[in-house]
Amino acid sequence: MSAIPGRPGASFASNRAPQQYAQPGIAKPAAARGGQSGQARGSARALVREKWNRVFGGHPNKTDHTARYTDAYLETGPNNRLVLSIRSGVPAEIDFGLDRLVQMTSIEPDLVRLSEFPGLLDGCLAIVRDYLERRKADRERGLPALAAIVGQEARSVLRRRAGEAALILRNLAPESRSRDPLLASKKLLRTICDVLEEGQSDALDGEETTEIRIYLLDVLECIAEHVPLALPGHPIAAGAADAADDGDKPPPKPEALDSPAVRLFPLLVALTRSSDRALLLAGFRTLTALALNGKSDAVFALLAYNGIEPLPKPHPHPIQTAVELLPVADTELNLAILEFIYQHTLLPSNAVLFAERPELVGILRLLISKFHVRAKLEEVSIDLRVAPFDGRYYHDLHGVKHVRKPTPNPIQPTDSLVSPEELAHLITLVEPSRTLTWMRTAFEADPASSVPQVVLWTSYRTQFEPHARPDLPPLLAAAEVIKASQQAFPNVLPMVSEEGGQRNFVIKGLKIRDRPARVRADLRSRYRCRWNGCQMQSTLDSPAATYQHVMETHLAQPEPKCLWGSCTYTSLQTDLRLRRGDLALHLRTHIPTQPTPSDDGSNLTDPPCILHHERIHAEREAPAADSNATGIGFFAALTIRNLGRIAKLAVDAQTALHAAGPKGASGSALVASGNAAIRRLAEGEQSIFEAFAAAAEGASRTGSLGVFERLEKVQFEKAFRLAEALVGLQGEINRTVMRDVSLGKVLGETALQIEECRVGMARLSAPAPAPSGTEAAEEPPLEDVPMQA
Repeated sequence: MSAIPGRPGASFASNRAPQQYAQPGIAKPAAARGGQSGQARGSARALVREKWNRVFGGHPNKTDHTARYTDAYLETGPNNRLVLSIRSGVPAEIDFGLDRLVQMTSIEPDLVRLSEFPGLLDGCLAIVRDYLERRKADRERGLPALAAIVGQEARSVLRRRAGEAALILRNLAPESRSRDPLLASKKLLRTICDVLEEGQSDALDGEETTEIRIYLLDVLECIAEHVPLALPGHPIAAGAADAADDGDKPPPKPEALDSPAVRLFPLLVALTRSSDRALLLAGFRTLTALALNGKSDAVFALLAYNGIEPLPKPHPHPIQTAVELLPVADTELNLAILEFIYQHTLLPSNAVLFAERPELVGILRLLISKFHVRAKLEEVSIDLRVAPFDGRYYHDLHGVKHVRKPTPNPIQPTDSLVSPEELAHLITLVEPSRTLTWMRTAFEADPASSVPQVVLWTSYRTQFEPHARPDLPPLLAAAEVIKASQQAFPNVLPMVSEEGGQRNFVIKGLKIRDRPARVRADLRSRYRCRWNGCQMQSTLDSPAATYQHVMETHLAQPEPKCLWGSCTYTSLQTDLRLRRGDLALHLRTHIPTQPTPSDDGSNLTDPPCILHHERIHAEREAPAADSNATGIGFFAALTIRNLGRIAKLAVDAQTALHAAGPKGASGSALVASGNAAIRRLAEGEQSIFEAFAAAAEGASRTGSLGVFERLEKVQFEKAFRLAEALVGLQGEINRTVMRDVSLGKVLGETALQIEECRVGMARLSAPAPAPSGTEAAEEPPLEDVPMQA
C-alpha cells in the first residue's frame, strides 16, 4: 500500500530530489504592489500558491487540462491541512505542519493570513503554552532540562516546537491583515506575559526561553500601539473618543493584578536590565511602541513609577537604563534608546524630571554629539575664476586687486639707526670710513625702495653731531655724504623723482635695514605714555603694557577729563567706578595697535577666489533628496526639540513667578496641563504654545499635589536649569541648523526658542527698579524672590 501524499513520512509521487527550503526566519522583502490591479495581484498570489503546493508534493488535478495542483496545503478556511496538523495533538503531524508553515511564512508571509486560517493563531499559542506547562511541571519535580519521564517527549522537543510556533506568528505579525486577529485574541497577551515571566526564572534553565521571548516581543511590537496599559489597582485610562461617548456609563473597573495590561510594563522593565543584547533591544523597542498609545501615559510617567504601589520597584525606570547606555558605541542600541527617550520626553512631567537630573549638561552634549552619526559631510570648493556664473564675469571684468605701493619707513631725527655699542665703535673711525661703515650698518640695498637725500643727511648729522669733539674727525658735508652712498652701495643712484607731481631728491635702490635695535627703539617711541605730567622712565614695548600703566597710574582715581596729549574728551559719569570704566574704553582709542606684517610696505596679494562650502547630509529613509531624515541623529534632534519646548515654558513660568513676587502667579502663566496638549501637538492640530495655552488651568497650589494631579498640572519652573543648559549649547545647535538641511528643519523651532530663553533669562538677571512710596514697604527686595536662576 503506497503512502498517502502529504502525510508525515509519505513519499512524493515523483522521483525527484528533496526540495531545499530557505532558512527559516528570513523573510523575503515584500515586492512593490502600487502598479498592480487587484486581479493581477490575485493572479500572482494564485501562482505562488501553486508553486508551494508543488513544492510540498501536491497532486495535479487530472480532470483539468491545465494540470493545476490542488490547494492541499493553502486552502483557506477552518479545514486547512496545516492548521489541522498543528492542532491534532499527534507529534508527527505537529512537526509536519510547523515545518511547512515556518518555510512558507518566512519566504511568502502574504500567502498565510490569520484572518483566512481560523485556528492557526490559537494552535500556535497552544503549542507555546504546552511548553510553558512542561517547564513548570519539571520545575516542581526538580527535573533538569534534558530529563524526561518515561512515556513523555523530551522538553527540548517541546521547546523547538514552541520556538517554531512563535516564529510563525512573528513572520505573520507585520502583515496589516493579521493585526485584527492578533488584537482580538484574548490569549495572545496573556501568553506573552507568561513567557516573559517564565524567562525571569533562573532556577532551571531560564535562558532557554530567550528565542521564544524575542519572537513574541516582535509580535507585540507590531500591535503595541493599540494595546493600552494600566497601573496596578487602576482602570485603563479613557481616550479622547471614549471620554466624549461616556454618557451615563458607569466608571470603568480597576484592572486585575494578573491582567496583561498591568503585568506587561514591569516585565518589559525587567528586560531593560537584561545582559542579553537581543532582549535589551526588544524590550526598549516594545516599550517605545507601547508608549504610542495615549491611554498609557500614566504608566510611562516617572512620577507614577516612583509613587504608585508596589514600592520599592525591583528595577529602576527604563529612562535611567537608557541614560546609562547612551554612551555605548552601538548604532542599533543607540537608535532603540533614543526612540524611547524621545517618547519619554513627550510627556511634560517626564521632561521636567529629566531637566532636574544632575548630569543634564552631559546628557545634552551627548545628544548633540549624535546629531551626525552615520551622516555624510559634503565639502565643495568653488573657484570663482572658473565657475560658470556671475562671480567669474565680475572677477575678470574688475580684477579685484589690493596692492599697496611700497613706502619708506619714516626716519625721525631722534631715531638711532645703530646700537650704542656700534655707535661707540663708529665714533672713533676717521672719515670717510666712518660714513661708509655707518651706511652699511644702518642701510641695505633694495631696488624697489628709495631714501630721500635730505633724510640720509639729517640722519647722519643727528647720529654723529652730538659726539663731535676737537680730538675727533669732523663731519662730512651733505654732498660728500650723498656721494659716499654710491661707494657703500655701487648699485644705488642719486636722482630726482617726480612721483606725485612733486620733485624729490632721493637715492634710488636704498632702504633702512630692519634691525632689532631699531625696532625696539621704534616701539619705545610708539607706545610711550603721553599722559600729561607722566614721569614714566622705563620703556613700554606693547599696547598691553601701555594700557596697564595708564590704568594703574593715572586712572586709579580718575578725573572726568582725559589728559592724553591734547585730547578734549570728558566723561559724563558721576560714579567713580563707572567713570573709570568709561575712560578705560576711551583710552583704547589712543593706544596704537600692534604692527602687522603689511606695515612694512610690502604688497598685499589678492584675496582667495575659492569658496569653501560644507554641508552635512543626515541619514535618510531613501536616497531621494526630499525624503525624511531618520536614524540616530534624527531622534536625538527630536529629543532636543522636546526639551527646548519645555525650556521655553520654564523661562515663562519663572518670569511669571518673578513678576508676581511672594503673592504667587495666577492664571495660565504658571501651571499648564501637559498630556492632552502634547497629544494634540503630536497630531499636528496646533502649535506648542497654543496647546499649552489652551490647557492652562488655575493657579499653582501651595500644598503638595498627588501623583495624578502632578501629571496633569506640571510645574514648569522646576525645569529652569534646562533652559540654562540649552543656552550654553546655543552655538552648537545653531551651527547644526545652518549646516544640516534635514536636522535644521527639526531644530529650527528649537533655535528660536533657545534665543527667546536667552533673552528671558537676561531680563530675569537684570536689576529691578527700586520701589518707591508704600510699594517699597510691601514688596520684598529682589533677592528674596524664590528664583532658580
